[in-house]
Amino acid sequence: MPCVYENIFPVAAGKTFDDIKSQYGNQILVQKDTHIIGAPHFAFTLVRDSDDYHRDAQYSLIQQEDFNNSITIGQGTVLYSEDNLAFENRPVRLTAIKVNNQPAGKITIGNGCVMQGTVIVSYEHVEIGDQVLFGPKVTIMDSSGHPVTNRWQNDDAARTRSAKVTIKDNAWIGMGVTILKGVTIGENAVIGANSVVYQNVPDNCIAMGNPAKIVKKLDGYVPREEAIQQLDIAS
Repeated sequence: MPCVYENIFPVAAGKTFDDIKSQYGNQILVQKDTHIIGAPHFAFTLVRDSDDYHRDAQYSLIQQEDFNNSITIGQGTVLYSEDNLAFENRPVRLTAIKVNNQPAGKITIGNGCVMQGTVIVSYEHVEIGDQVLFGPKVTIMDSSGHPVTNRWQNDDAARTRSAKVTIKDNAWIGMGVTILKGVTIGENAVIGANSVVYQNVPDNCIAMGNPAKIVKKLDGYVPREEAIQQLDIAS
């Protein structure tokens, strides 16, 4: 049988983030000087297994307090959700998932990051360091969202696997990148546009492609701007 999905959408029905800060202050922790531009999409989702969907979908089990400390946004970070840039953009979407009786997923964003239409779905934990820059329309998921085999069973949610995603300090994630479960992206790493990352990228490396592969190892610390210029080696 299909899983039952329940959602809480804090920013909805014309409300802005400023409108809901106090009501959801225990779930969305925002540090000083965070800049939220436009209307981001925050969601808290409970996914529960069911052996009788029509019965179980009639009642609600989701509780706001189950998502305490689920989303943390660091000092000076920018969440940009408007579509008035040179490249097409979309709202930033941050979704924390709770599966059955497991703890809710967490999204931790460090200081001084810039997100443009970034989508993060966390069943377990997505942790982003400081000074990480995202091009438009990046997607990060720490779970595939469903089992790989034997779909449509009474325990689909319980069998759904997740693994923490970590993006370390000073990384640059290019436009349209997809980062999958279990991946660690190292300090000062650069991921080329539209890459699909399913394996770790070490510190000081440039990776690109589908699937993403290391195309250059930088010699020690290289300023981000120089690392981005070196993406030309693959053209």
